[in-house]
Amino acid sequence: MIRFFCLFLLCLSGCQKTPPVLQQQSLRVNIGSDPQTLDPRKARDLTAITLIRMFFEGLTRHGKSGALEMALAKDVEISKDGTEYTFHLRKSFWSNGVELTSFDFAESWKMILSPQFPTDIAYQLYVIKNARKAKLGEVDIQQVGIQTPDAHTLVVVLEQPIPYFLQLVSMTSFFPIPHETIKENPNWALQPEGYVCNGPFIPKSWKHCDQMRVVKNVQYWQSQDVGLRELDLFMMSSDTELRMFEEGKLDWAGSPLSTIPADAVCELKRSEKFHASPFSATYFFRVNTAEKVKDKINVLSNAQFRKALSYCLNRKEITEHILQGGQTPAKGLTPPTMGLSDEGYFSDANPMLARSLLENALLELDLKKENLEPIKLSYKSDERNAAIAQAIQKQWETALQLRVELDAIEPKTFFQRISQKEFQLAAGSWTADFDDPINFLEVFKYKDASTNNTNWESAKYVELLNSSALCRNLEERKKLLCEAEQILMEQMPIIPVFHYALNYLQCEGLEEVALSPLGQIDFRWAHLEDCKEIK
Repeated sequence: MIRFFCLFLLCLSGCQKTPPVLQQQSLRVNIGSDPQTLDPRKARDLTAITLIRMFFEGLTRHGKSGALEMALAKDVEISKDGTEYTFHLRKSFWSNGVELTSFDFAESWKMILSPQFPTDIAYQLYVIKNARKAKLGEVDIQQVGIQTPDAHTLVVVLEQPIPYFLQLVSMTSFFPIPHETIKENPNWALQPEGYVCNGPFIPKSWKHCDQMRVVKNVQYWQSQDVGLRELDLFMMSSDTELRMFEEGKLDWAGSPLSTIPADAVCELKRSEKFHASPFSATYFFRVNTAEKVKDKINVLSNAQFRKALSYCLNRKEITEHILQGGQTPAKGLTPPTMGLSDEGYFSDANPMLARSLLENALLELDLKKENLEPIKLSYKSDERNAAIAQAIQKQWETALQLRVELDAIEPKTFFQRISQKEFQLAAGSWTADFDDPINFLEVFKYKDASTNNTNWESAKYVELLNSSALCRNLEERKKLLCEAEQILMEQMPIIPVFHYALNYLQCEGLEEVALSPLGQIDFRWAHLEDCKEIK
């Protein structure tokens, strides 16, 4: 076994300067909407995941700088073949004073993988040996690669080497649960009374669709570093949020928990309280590559036609004049923050090449431009999507003389049509779950995957992604992933438009809020220089 004390990961107290004792303070933040659940085994929406990160901690986490570091695992041993991880847990406690053990991790993961347990996140654990088979009821849960030799040791056996496994276990789906508490109270996650957790904060009160108050968890293993006494978390619209921030009634507004109104961004950018930072998320158009859509010939089945639409776009114009919040043109699927390709795979705004590609496509399709049906661009109906669609419609009509029909659809119907592949072009996006390019590229690995919905699949693309999973050399793995993304951009089943940015307002004096490119916000180190109390 190779033992990793993970000098670049560990957050051992002896390796850090002890921060000065801070006066405990209160903070006011808008979280936008009521969380759907406070159970880490079920959380999917951003609000729930953010709150669960306040209330729980896993084996690893992202620190102040955004870098991965050890959390409840004080160190980890990795087998030579990369398929077995042995985590050694530090001593820590649940908020009710009961010691946290490796059994809490094992029980949580096995419960998620139980065929009877209702959850949408089980697939995130399928890297573990026999995990998928257990969820499908094909093997007994005891055959899953999760072992607990003792209360402070957790052994995880994988299906195959996963170079980014330490990133994966930082996700909320890998968090432990207080399994003894759950046996006594199955409804423990529905109300603050009886809620047991192990993170820096714990919920104190919860008025659904209105407000939640959370307080410092004195049982947290690094509670001495938590400067805030409490946080008031409001649930309000973006317009109300902005007004309350301007009135001094909020300390943080905007990303990642809510969105600053688009028409306010331009004016707010002049304020020192406005900030923009990179976000590992990409806005793109899915392209239905099937030969027919609703029994009609689909010109977008032709790769040159798809590339013509993509190369024609002036993404810089969209990011600078429509969005205006620090977004950047996307010339690939994976964000630059992932470190795969800084320049992308094609040039932005190349109408001359786009017109040439369109001519070639029409020859291959044996069609004339004047006989083409309008191309239908579908999007979820909201102000931002509409503005983007209208700008792109104009660009395609002007540069390529193509007729484009806009189709604004209410959210529920929109996602149904995407899943049923009843569209031609559809606006979409992907936000990183963990910090690795594979999280984006695997979305389009198989055409029957629920995340794909383009009818596109490439055997070479699949082969490269599979090879990257077995590659232990980081530079060689990066080359494999770059080659895979090159195929994706050459065949263009998606048209990248822009990479997102986090836009937020932060009050003066608020310091050490950790905001990562993954959209994770962490208030455990936060404090207010001009200390203020909230009555």
